[in-house]
Amino acid sequence: MKILLRNGIGFWYPDYSVKPINILINGDTIIQVSQEQIEAGSDMQVFELHGKLVLPGFVDGHTHLAQSFGRGIYDNLHLTEWLLARSWDKPMNEEEVYTASLIGALEAVRSGTTTVAEMTTVGGLGDIVIQAIADSGLRAVVCTPMGDYQEGQNRPPKMNSSDCLEAMCQTFKRWQGAADGRISVRISPVGLPACTEELMHGSRELANELGVGIHTHCCEGETETANSYERFGISEVEVLERCGVLGPDAQLVHCIWLNERDKQLIAETGSHVITCPSTNTKVTDGMPPMPDLYKLGVNIGIGCDGEASSGSYDMLQEARLVSLLGKVSTMDAAMFPAEVTYEMMTVNGSRAIGLEGQVGVLEPGRKADVTVIDYPRVHLIDERRLLSNLIYSATGGDVDSVFVGGKPLIWRREMTHLDEEAITANALELMRKVKPNR
Repeated sequence: MKILLRNGIGFWYPDYSVKPINILINGDTIIQVSQEQIEAGSDMQVFELHGKLVLPGFVDGHTHLAQSFGRGIYDNLHLTEWLLARSWDKPMNEEEVYTASLIGALEAVRSGTTTVAEMTTVGGLGDIVIQAIADSGLRAVVCTPMGDYQEGQNRPPKMNSSDCLEAMCQTFKRWQGAADGRISVRISPVGLPACTEELMHGSRELANELGVGIHTHCCEGETETANSYERFGISEVEVLERCGVLGPDAQLVHCIWLNERDKQLIAETGSHVITCPSTNTKVTDGMPPMPDLYKLGVNIGIGCDGEASSGSYDMLQEARLVSLLGKVSTMDAAMFPAEVTYEMMTVNGSRAIGLEGQVGVLEPGRKADVTVIDYPRVHLIDERRLLSNLIYSATGGDVDSVFVGGKPLIWRREMTHLDEEAITANALELMRKVKPNR
């Protein structure tokens, strides 16, 4: 059966003017987008939008959904202390990991996110995280991050480079194309502070062999980034370049402690950057130099990261913070206007995580991933300034409905795919039993 989303309003390129929008979906794909009414046929299920704002589903370029159970535990810690505190905590069991990941997925959907780029970060339980994402109805580009070098204190590597590469390869074989095609896989050396050059080289070779991209942390902390000079005599980005990691299919997360040559290398190689402003400010990673990268033409997406570091999950809040940090760090009020920031959370994100041409834009041939914002509301009116008000005034609480692949995950604020009440109750019971070491 076809799906018709009728009588909404949307932003129309190239000037982001607000005009009527009607969307016809066949299967999981958009087949028609029109300002004019689309006649409802007998073979269509009609969702009446009553003038609400229709957007492409938000693309979260970097998440750790299972970290939802860590929110509030690691407050007031600098990144290096945060990493050490995390290493002390007891590992979660399968039920805890699955439920924590579902909680993260619920928050993602509630805030209008339809696609996540998930770094599982849960030891040998990465498959549990991915299964929870698949069950949630989200679209995802997933990876099981691997390291073969001791990072800091109390974080010895559990595998050598060959074991890491084999584990990443097995994740690809199990999950690529799963959940009716909603799940795809990337190769993920976790980041140079926890990886050898051998693993970085091998990751590039494996990514090329499988025809997928690379997802890795890059230059997140000052101390961790400085260690690259001690180990290799060159910057972290230069090591990644030497190992062949950089390129149009490379997704570099954070990218804070960059020198000028690093920025040029990222731009010259066509690598993509994901900025996670709530984490970067909360654990005092540093000021993300996104304006410099933007001026060099680097494609920048936005990530919510893990709630153990960010404290929240809301793509609209992250987008607002990206814009505000860009303005204050440059003292240029025109930096990262609403139009640019909106693209970061939609089409730029899709490009960064390897889904360009599939999501991030509402047009025929794209996946029918759609977020509907409740409109009108007092803090969003009127249409002449709606894009600006969306970026600077809206939050996930304004999300009315969410569709992934044409299927409603939320309709008129009610979850249609998951039992939110039962999941929340189970999560609360599990979290009350957890006794963190801190």
